[in-house]
Amino acid sequence: MIVRHIIEDLESVFESLPESKEFDLAFASYLEDDSGKIEFRTIEAFHWDDDEEFFLVPSGCAKYYSLDPVQFKAADFLTALKNKINTEIEEYCAYARARIKIAKDGSTVSLNSPLWGTGYHENERLLYFYHGKQPNNAT
Repeated sequence: MIVRHIIEDLESVFESLPESKEFDLAFASYLEDDSGKIEFRTIEAFHWDDDEEFFLVPSGCAKYYSLDPVQFKAADFLTALKNKINTEIEEYCAYARARIKIAKDGSTVSLNSPLWGTGYHENERLLYFYHGKQPNNAT
């Protein structure tokens, strides 16, 4: 998934489910135990680097990247994203900062997982991006 796909997916969900504009934003992954259950982590920041990679940062971790945390609603995230990116960044590969560790020297190390889809959960009022392992029946 690239950044442009995030924008297109959000706009598509907003069109079909207008109330999703007020949903919290998260990324989601299937648990490794093959149970089919999904783990959600809300997002509080995003950024990109010189290696043409774009990252969603989970709640509680923005400080490790010198970013300001924001409690994003989906529409606010889309507006912020559109305001900060240019056409070049739209083509960057998108990742979730899936696991973050702080080394003894204070540096930040992360396992980044590529985003591969978008979904929403009406009951939980979440709009989310899948990352990590895909289920066997994913297309």
